[in-house]
Amino acid sequence: MQNRGLIGLFVVTLAAVALAVFVARGGPGAHTDPLVGTHVLPQVTTGVDGAARVALVTGGVKTTLVRQGNDWTVEERGFYRANADKVGKMLLGLADLTYVEPKTKKPDLYSRLELEDADKPGAKSTLVTVSDPKGSLLGEIITGKHRVDQLGGGNDGIYVRKPGDAQSWLARGALDLSGTTADWLDKPLLDLPAAQVKSVALTPAGGTELSFRRQKPGDKFALSAPPPAGKKLKSDSALDEPAGALAGLDLADVRPAKDFDFPPQGASAARFETFDGLVVTVTLADKEGAHWAKIAATGTGEAQSRAAELTAKFQPWVFGLADYKAKALETKLDDVLETPKGS
Repeated sequence: MQNRGLIGLFVVTLAAVALAVFVARGGPGAHTDPLVGTHVLPQVTTGVDGAARVALVTGGVKTTLVRQGNDWTVEERGFYRANADKVGKMLLGLADLTYVEPKTKKPDLYSRLELEDADKPGAKSTLVTVSDPKGSLLGEIITGKHRVDQLGGGNDGIYVRKPGDAQSWLARGALDLSGTTADWLDKPLLDLPAAQVKSVALTPAGGTELSFRRQKPGDKFALSAPPPAGKKLKSDSALDEPAGALAGLDLADVRPAKDFDFPPQGASAARFETFDGLVVTVTLADKEGAHWAKIAATGTGEAQSRAAELTAKFQPWVFGLADYKAKALETKLDDVLETPKGS
């Protein structure tokens, strides 16, 4: 009886091992193709650090990431800094892609896997081209649908196809190529919390200027001039939100200042002064349905060096800002006032 138990255990173990090998190789028929289990982009796999240019095309829209020194930049945005973490994860994702199972060769079925030609308007696929510093091709692939844990065990699946090759594949790997060209930008611009702010002057394009200040950190902000007769602040904290308009300031988009015709009229202005002597001014105008800002910095005392760093960062560019940030920077005096009840 004991021998029978051992034999049964051996058979079960052998079956489990066979099943594991079967799954690892990608399932039925996978063992017949020599590509199964190999890297999709072997030259990228062995040379991630050698990548110097990555072109992404989705629905006919191109985003080009270019390495300049130690930084990645976005060519279509005047070579502004790219999000280094996002670029790094993309390159590692491309390097890790591994063939699992061949899929359709029929072009009329590519759209189901989102593997249609990426240069067509509306296409959901993405053509990825990776080159080295000399412009030599390291790898090229069309990527399609991505499914989390499709292969089990935490292994994501993604459909891929080589340009010019009819054969499509299910590959093992995770790859985030989502978003627009602007989504590849390094977004953080400035973090100036309200706690550091001494005074603020907001001059909207239309409406009355809002100006307020305080004597020392921790004090409540107060209007620089008494409010009009019959008006008062909505609350003791009514000025806190506009005071923090530059806290966690991110760009939504960016353009080189030399190539951007900033609207000469209809601009608003915002001036923030900190307790350590830093002054940040923002000139904001609307163009083509977006909010665009020129940002400048000056400083005295301890703030001189920081002002110089910010000037070098801001001066060459015009920045697109999110709606809620633009709204805060254009706060009017009437926005923080109310008529007392019973008046």
